[in-house]
Amino acid sequence: MSRPAMIPTLKPKFFFGLTTQVNGNCLFLNENEIVYPASGVLVIYNTVHHKQKYIHLAEPQKVITAMALCINKNVIAVAEKGDKKKPTISIYDLDSMKRKKLLTVLTDLKTDNFINIKFSFDDTYLAALTNGPDFMMYYYNWENSKIESYVKASNPPNAEGPVLDMALNPSDNTICCFVGKGLFRLVTISDSIWRQYGFQKADNLDFSSVCWLNGDRILAGTMDGRIVIVENGELIAVYNVKTMMDFDPKNRIKAPLDVVPLPKESNKRMDIRCCIPIKIGLIFVFGDSCVYYYEKTNHRYKRRNEFLKQSDSNLNALDSDRPMHNIETLSISPKYQKMICVTRRSQLFWAPLAEIPDTSLNAQNIVYFKPLGEDLHHGGISSLSTCKWKPIFITCGKIDHTIRVWDYLNCSLLLSQQYQEDVFSVSLHPSGLYSVAAFTGKVEFQLVHTNGLKAWREFAVTSCNLTEFSTSGHMFALANQFDVDVYCSVKFEKRFTYKGHSNTITAMVWASNDMKLVTCGEDGAIYEFNTRTGERDLDIVHPKTIYMDLAVSNDTNQIFPAAQDGRFKEINNQSVVRDIDLHQGPLDAIALSRSDLILFVAGQNGVVLSLMLPIMAEIKHKEFNMHNKNITKMCMTIDDSNLITCSTDGSICIWKIKDAEGKKVILNDQFAYSDDILVNASDLKNKIENIVELKMRVNELERESKYQITQLMKSKEQQIQELNNNHSIVMKILENKNTEITKKHMADKSRLEMELNLLKDSHAQELEELEANYNKKLLHEYEKYDILQKELIKTNSELEKDMNKSEFEQNEKLQKIVDQYNVKLDEKDKNILKLKEQLIKDKQIMSDLMHKVEEDADREVLEKKANFVTKLRELKQINLNLRGELGSYKMKAKAASKEAEDLGGLIEKYEEDIAQLKVSVKNEEQTIIGLKKQIQVRDDIIEQKESRIFEEKLKMKDLEKQLLLTKENISELELTVEPLIMEIQEKQKTIENMESEMLDMTAVVKQMELRISQQRDKLNACGLELDKKEQMIRDVNRVVKNIQVDINSASEHYQNSAKLKDAVKDLFIKYGNTKTFGISKDEEHDTRMEFTRQRKFLEQSIISLKKRVNVCAKKDDSYSKIMEENMILIDTINKLRQELKQNHKKYENLKSILKIKGSKNHTTTKQTKNNNLQKAITNLDTVEKTALGT
Repeated sequence: MSRPAMIPTLKPKFFFGLTTQVNGNCLFLNENEIVYPASGVLVIYNTVHHKQKYIHLAEPQKVITAMALCINKNVIAVAEKGDKKKPTISIYDLDSMKRKKLLTVLTDLKTDNFINIKFSFDDTYLAALTNGPDFMMYYYNWENSKIESYVKASNPPNAEGPVLDMALNPSDNTICCFVGKGLFRLVTISDSIWRQYGFQKADNLDFSSVCWLNGDRILAGTMDGRIVIVENGELIAVYNVKTMMDFDPKNRIKAPLDVVPLPKESNKRMDIRCCIPIKIGLIFVFGDSCVYYYEKTNHRYKRRNEFLKQSDSNLNALDSDRPMHNIETLSISPKYQKMICVTRRSQLFWAPLAEIPDTSLNAQNIVYFKPLGEDLHHGGISSLSTCKWKPIFITCGKIDHTIRVWDYLNCSLLLSQQYQEDVFSVSLHPSGLYSVAAFTGKVEFQLVHTNGLKAWREFAVTSCNLTEFSTSGHMFALANQFDVDVYCSVKFEKRFTYKGHSNTITAMVWASNDMKLVTCGEDGAIYEFNTRTGERDLDIVHPKTIYMDLAVSNDTNQIFPAAQDGRFKEINNQSVVRDIDLHQGPLDAIALSRSDLILFVAGQNGVVLSLMLPIMAEIKHKEFNMHNKNITKMCMTIDDSNLITCSTDGSICIWKIKDAEGKKVILNDQFAYSDDILVNASDLKNKIENIVELKMRVNELERESKYQITQLMKSKEQQIQELNNNHSIVMKILENKNTEITKKHMADKSRLEMELNLLKDSHAQELEELEANYNKKLLHEYEKYDILQKELIKTNSELEKDMNKSEFEQNEKLQKIVDQYNVKLDEKDKNILKLKEQLIKDKQIMSDLMHKVEEDADREVLEKKANFVTKLRELKQINLNLRGELGSYKMKAKAASKEAEDLGGLIEKYEEDIAQLKVSVKNEEQTIIGLKKQIQVRDDIIEQKESRIFEEKLKMKDLEKQLLLTKENISELELTVEPLIMEIQEKQKTIENMESEMLDMTAVVKQMELRISQQRDKLNACGLELDKKEQMIRDVNRVVKNIQVDINSASEHYQNSAKLKDAVKDLFIKYGNTKTFGISKDEEHDTRMEFTRQRKFLEQSIISLKKRVNVCAKKDDSYSKIMEENMILIDTINKLRQELKQNHKKYENLKSILKIKGSKNHTTTKQTKNNNLQKAITNLDTVEKTALGT
């Protein structure tokens, strides 16, 4: 069965980018790893190994506003803008790289984002502060996804905000501090309610930042450059930062609010931000880009360094209320070695905190921030082009006016070039040695050097927006808005001008054989031009469509355009074969592999789609997210293994293409990436001259170091000799002292033994006397005990009588209480009956009154109607008066009814009181019964205890007898032992002193043994050298014997001058170098000296290294780096010495050879040859003598 076709997948290899304007941006996970937001992911970047890991955000389109790290629970909190005024906080696990919790608010707010989030010191709670106008702080128990409490951070109407910062107490999770414009608010929580306390008179202080120095002390910075210190809720001091070189946070200042800020310089901000307390000091930002570091020494803070972020000249035009180099956040590594800052620019910057020299006020040394990692684009990337010979690609920025060359294998930046004008497009030659860049009023053909791009030829093209080299590189095309100009890359002549577009051209693609050029534009037209004839071969026009990019197959039969309407089209042989909506919004870019089997499309918000080829009726695809802004350009590398995407936010992603077996292009076996570069001849010459100068300087330094080493060796040898002499003298003195001390110790020991024997005898006599005295005292105590026992029996009988009396009295009292309660109950019942009767009478009277009033009113109305018709007005008036009276009567009736109701309530209360009294009576009866039971139980317990007391008394008698005996024994023993203990303590002190002296002596002896072992090693080395000398003498004797034999054989031809001459020549050739023995002697002497020098140097270096190790063990780990570098330097120096020796030997050998050759060229007389032989023999004799002497 055939294997099912797989859709190629993408795996991010490296991501260049950074999201700014995030509170808490860039956090340290450990000393080498940081985490920061970039587009739609959180990047975990290892700064040492240059590797990345990614946490994909659950909703990448949401804007991140704040971050906080909980390193103990290994999670990170990310605050995001919410929909419908509901911001959210996502908790991500750093191990699984997935979202763990989602925190929301319960009610709709007037804002849609959190401006600050922080974990409590115990990592239990998460505090989240919303933006204005609410400025609410929500206190989450994040592990349970629950809001524990909330409070309004501002304090209206006194201080309505804005609230700019908050800080949680580092030792108490119930205290929090908020600061802002005219606001300083300390709050604490109890019973889920936050209450304000402490200092709050901040009407004239505009705070910008706050932090806790410890659990009691707060440091806050203001907008006018003042530092405010509050301790236990009380204002104690105010300082001006510019004049504050050191300060003690415990010092109190009189009238601190009277400290006036320094006058503000023109166009310079003086606010204090990002206050970070650390164990070794305090760090905060002052102004736009200045960072002050105060070192903590003995509870006092002293300014040590000033850090500065320099401005970016090419981004000054983007400055608004704050410059681009304005520092937004700071982050410190866990070991306080590094500091990272984030500015408004999309770039991380860092500076070292450790090993920085202390800067005084006069020195004014400033440490500058450096870019961390690669220097990134700021703003959108308008163009992207890859190379075929080298693993590089080139980009240009819309806003930062830079062209950058990158390496996609090492994921690094090779070079960056800045310009003062806009750069619209850039294209890289297939060789990677040339590029074409389009500027505002010109197009440059450039040479790609190692140190930058050099303009080689300019073309006067005023409105070029696209550039593209042909596949083979011998031509390049320039899109001049609506037209395309094709130039030759060698002669720089214009070959063709293609016309036809009626709107801006957006993309150009060359065919693989450079025979055709395909273009598309915003006018909805796709044209194919023939580069041989200059004619247009293909016209496809869709007027209502805006094409942004296109991809063309190798045979140019298939065209895949990317359109803004979101519809994917496949054009085959000049006809649209497929037209399908991908439902991904506008399509911005498209990339097709060289094998025509892999296709990627960029959708809305940075989504990359991998499509299955060939295209079917139903398109199968996979989605991949890293960017969260639209992709501007997308390109694949020559081997179809990598995809590069660029976005409008300046981010670049290098993707690794997976699951594409059999779909990638197969390259030639001989293919390899080129590493050749263009170098200027004059620059190369200057560099070579610099290298020569540096080598000469190195040689000079080596000679100087050798001389210094020899001088040091001599001085150290003298010191060692003096130390040895002093040591021997001290050892003799110590031995004499030791013998004297041992003698004294033996005498003291014998004396103490005698004294102990005498003490034992006296102690035995005293014991006998004490026994007799104790017996007399015991008899006296027995008599006392009998008297006490009789008194105890009397007291028990009296207690029993008192108990009976108390029981009788208690019963009488209870009976009286019960009688009183019954009387009161009867009285209450009578009162209630009387009240009920009175209520019934009152009701009856009221009802009779009501009937009489109504009857009288009706009767009067009828009489007046019948008798006085003419007086209608008067009757109406009277009627009104009567109605008023009737109303008053009704009011009285209502009042009476209310009184009746009140009386009924009173009756109910009385009834309840009676019920309660009855219940209390029952309870009292139950208590009486319980008390009786308790009395019975206690009587039983008293009887049991009395029996036990009697038994215990008998036991106590025996124990008291034993106690008396033991006490008297102890007192006698204490009297006898105390002087002995004092003597033993004195002896122990003397023994301890002696032991300390003995330890010192043993330490000295060990040092002596070490030195002796070193001297033995030296003796062994000397013995080896002597063996070598003896071997050399034997070799020399053997050579002399051989010379004698050869002379004897030559003397046989003394009559034959020709043969004698040849024999002598052979002898001279064989042994003619008169200086060989001297040279060998010098070489031997040099090697011996070099050996001893190296040995002494190594011994001295070992001693110094041991000292350094002891010193470095107390210092920071940073010194270990210096030690490693020193070791590497020593190794290199030793290697250089070995090479020098080898070169010296080679030089001497060459010298001897040259002498022999020279001797061959000149004829010498017999007398000179004999003289040379005689000199050689004398040299041998001197060598033997010196060897035997040594």
